[in-house]
Amino acid sequence: MLFQMTAKQIQQFPPMASQIQLNNLIQTHRDTLQCAKMLQRALSLALMIQLTFCSAVWCLMVFYILLMGFTLKILNVLLLLLLLTYETYSYCQFGTKLTTKANQVLDALEQLSLYDQTVLIQKQILFIIQRSQKPIVLTAGKLFPVNIAQFSEIVKKSYSFYLVLKDVF
Repeated sequence: MLFQMTAKQIQQFPPMASQIQLNNLIQTHRDTLQCAKMLQRALSLALMIQLTFCSAVWCLMVFYILLMGFTLKILNVLLLLLLLTYETYSYCQFGTKLTTKANQVLDALEQLSLYDQTVLIQKQILFIIQRSQKPIVLTAGKLFPVNIAQFSEIVKKSYSFYLVLKDVF
């Protein structure tokens, strides 16, 4: 991923670096953030639909299995339920990984020895650090983060809705 490449470039940033080397680093960092922004824009609506309907489908499928009983016909529904769960979990795993890799860039910047650099380069690196402190989080519809913690919350809420349905019917 680009975040790993950027972190590696920061870790290899030489003491007493030239302005050209810093400009290359700044451009790489800018490109990486731009790529993350485009990814967010491309996936936001799709993730919102996926996570919203996933919760409803889980709840209804489990309710259907409860009503129909465990027969051979239910195996198709169980397979569909497992595939849907795996797909949603994969998106959430990707969101967690994206955030972790973005944090590696900040860690690499914080380990950079600024005192070996000129004052002008130190100031520019501080701006990069300041921008890197804003977390990169994949969101669903710009409403909630897509990560493993959110996945577990969705599973809990789906089970709660299932219990309500079970009590009502």
